[in-house]
Amino acid sequence: MADVNITPRISCDNCGLTVDKHLEQLGTNKSFKKPRDWGSLKIEGSRSADSYGGKDRLDFTDLCPKCATAALEAAASVLKTTRGEE
Repeated sequence: MADVNITPRISCDNCGLTVDKHLEQLGTNKSFKKPRDWGSLKIEGSRSADSYGGKDRLDFTDLCPKCATAALEAAASVLKTTRGEE
């Protein structure tokens, strides 16, 4: 009989990029984790509606490195502009 390995995958909440999760083994315990360079984003705002479903928050649990960097740079740029530090 052949051994079958099932590796869970993770998908970016923004662009849909899908990759394998990483296996972490501590002694006899095995667990799968998202790659270290993946990020997440949770922002709660004061608006009553936004373009992502009519909620006053953005919540992306899994973001690939490209989307995580873009989200961070976009937020930093807008906050800097709001402070008047152009």
